Amino acid sequence: MRIQNVSSRFTASIGLAFVVVALGCGPSVPTGKHVPTVAAAGVLTYQGKPLAFYEVKCFPEDERPAVGLTDEEGHFVLGTNRSNDGAVAGTHQVAVVYVGDPSEQPGNDGPVSGYTPPAPPSIKIDAKYTNVKTSGLTLEIPESGATDLSIDLK
Repeated sequence: MRIQNVSSRFTASIGLAFVVVALGCGPSVPTGKHVPTVAAAGVLTYQGKPLAFYEVKCFPEDERPAVGLTDEEGHFVLGTNRSNDGAVAGTHQVAVVYVGDPSEQPGNDGPVSGYTPPAPPSIKIDAKYTNVKTSGLTLEIPESGATDLSIDLK
């Protein structure tokens, strides 16, 4: 019996070592294509009032989209390859979606079981803005980049 115990422990150890080595052999750099970007930041408003905690999604033709989250004053910074790294220059179709205050999301202050939906937005916008096909919004990002972009919903 003792020989079987040693044998199974040895087999388990070899198996564990194989898994650790296999996991360590993966790619060390991201496998996605890096897209050249320019600075892209601005403000999102509804009839001149800032929209807080909305996700701004910008879709250029035939390129990777850029996304940014608005703060309490409606300011956003777009990111394409990673957070805040900018967007592809050119014309983008835009959609905006309310996501709620990230500081109130579950898991930010410890383990929380279940999902808690975000509190409703302080300003309600037309649902058409949540879909790039119905929003009617476009944003032009110049080759030199821009940090004063403006999206004002009516």
